[in-house]
Amino acid sequence: MEELLNAENRPASQLGDGQLYAAYRRLAAEQAALRRLATLVARGVEPSEVFEAVVNEMRRCVTADTAGLWRYESSDEVTKLAAAEHPGLQLAKWPVGTRTPVAGSTLAAMVQRTGRPARMDSYENSAGSLAARVRDAGVRAAVGVPVVVDGRVWGLAAVGSIEPGPMPADTEARIGGFAELIATAMVAGYRDEQKRQLFGEASRRPFLIDSLLEGRLLDDWSIGEVASYLRLPSNGSYVVIAAEAPVLGSEPLADIESKLRSLDVYSAWRLRPDLQVGIAHVASDQQLESVIALVSRMAVDRVGVSARFNDLREAPHALHFAKVTMQGRPNHAAQVTVFDGSILATAAVSAPDVMVKSVSTALDCFSDLADEEREILFETFRMWQDSDASVSAVADRLYCHPNTVRHRLRRIEKRTGRSLSRPRDLAELCLAFEVHRQLM
Repeated sequence: MEELLNAENRPASQLGDGQLYAAYRRLAAEQAALRRLATLVARGVEPSEVFEAVVNEMRRCVTADTAGLWRYESSDEVTKLAAAEHPGLQLAKWPVGTRTPVAGSTLAAMVQRTGRPARMDSYENSAGSLAARVRDAGVRAAVGVPVVVDGRVWGLAAVGSIEPGPMPADTEARIGGFAELIATAMVAGYRDEQKRQLFGEASRRPFLIDSLLEGRLLDDWSIGEVASYLRLPSNGSYVVIAAEAPVLGSEPLADIESKLRSLDVYSAWRLRPDLQVGIAHVASDQQLESVIALVSRMAVDRVGVSARFNDLREAPHALHFAKVTMQGRPNHAAQVTVFDGSILATAAVSAPDVMVKSVSTALDCFSDLADEEREILFETFRMWQDSDASVSAVADRLYCHPNTVRHRLRRIEKRTGRSLSRPRDLAELCLAFEVHRQLM
């Protein structure tokens, strides 16, 4: 009720009953206007219709000679979207849709730069083509506020006066609510358009799955709606499964969705020319094991499974890891490979080309060995790593003497020039062998 208590910037005790009543009427009119506009937004009318209504209500409530809305463009220009003006103004020379450079000492430039309300008490000495247009229209002073959409200054809502001198001190506060409604209409319009794109196509299911896998869905509401449409629970955890097609366009995991459903696992699948890709909801470790067991029985070629994740917005990363894991396994190895999500594995596959190039150089010292001899050394190191550096455990698994294990590890140290007792050297070797296992 600040308007009631501070009409014309004076204490309420200095106002007469008539002035208090006038302030009350003005505040009530503004609130009624904002309610009318909020109803338009809630009804989902086109943003352009909301813009027209906003500038008309804004001009009427603030008792301004002109009111307008502009959108900032990436080209450092503003586009006029809507306007309401006094009949005597010459704004016909500045029609809706006109683009004008922001440069110069202008209201639009100040609001764009600071992201805060601003005012021009006189345009008499203002430079720039935008200021010239304002002067030509007969506007002598103006106040503007930013229209902020998703944390970004999207546009400018402003009112102007043809009278000399500054506009009232409370003008910024009075038009702020109108700018907020414009932002709300923009967000609502964007979401409606995105919904039309998502749900208005004949091939909506493949489109929606691709949208998840390619990261085209960013808002909580769209993630929830798409998950519901695909019959996926909206809360994780999930895995992404990538199965290589042995023949271009073939389905390597035929009827996988219905078979998973028989295990009480919800999933959504997309067949691409060389891959069949799916997002599966796994509620527990046991369910994940059941999924992997089923896929292993059905697989006719290589299959990669991502680590579990809890947010569908992580699906693009999970797909990347599933594909890299799949491609890193030779055909004669186990066909289904699960990415473990460890820091070491993630580092190994996050930038495959870079890592393969670096590791190829580091492991080139083994190139003169026969394939079988080289693989024995590499397998010994991986077992030693997985056995918490226990030589005896590795010897038991390989059916050899512990001294044989120690000898192989010393050969690796000598060839690579790295010591297993130095943390940095050991970390580099662990990463190098992980890249070799995953990608080479």
